[in-house]
Amino acid sequence: MSELTSGYSDEPKPLRAYAILTGIYATGFAGLFTAATRRSHTRLGVPSAPDFALLVVATYKLSRLLTKDWVTSFLRAPFTHFEGQLSQSEVNESPRGSGMRLAIGQLVT
Repeated sequence: MSELTSGYSDEPKPLRAYAILTGIYATGFAGLFTAATRRSHTRLGVPSAPDFALLVVATYKLSRLLTKDWVTSFLRAPFTHFEGQLSQSEVNESPRGSGMRLAIGQLVT
């Protein structure tokens, strides 16, 4: 992981720990979601208006989590350079590299 993330920050960041914790959380969530849907025998269908509004808010929150949160910085590190801290929970990063690396960096910042 250090080859991909070299150049991300001048200070050491716990990117590997963030990746491990995110993996544990995602695995646990997927397992609980799968168990809950199998137990309830519920099929996903067309969402109602309130469900759609909730889906819109959740999509916005997920995009902020992926592009600004500390804990997902391991995903952005190969494509961005750490510039500083915006708030207690958000980071400021700039895209780096050229070609596809730069394009992905611009997409996630």
